[in-house]
Amino acid sequence: MSYMIDIYVDWNTQDDTGLPWTLLDQAVEPSRIVPGAFVIAGHGDAIAVAEVVDITSDGVVHLRDIGGSVAENVHLLAPRARA
Repeated sequence: MSYMIDIYVDWNTQDDTGLPWTLLDQAVEPSRIVPGAFVIAGHGDAIAVAEVVDITSDGVVHLRDIGGSVAENVHLLAPRARA
């Protein structure tokens, strides 16, 4: 099954928080990226359900990989509008 990514992140990036980070402008729909939300994050084949931990004042988004496959964690995602 194919999943649309909500926000691009390189899982190998970590800052002093120890968490992967990206920028809010890397989100398909930035309004969905809020602390506590579960989103599909990653790039290419490296995608996962992640929790948005925080967003800094300069638009840095910290994410926490939930672990497991997207299919195992899809129930955590908020309902999405269908085209």
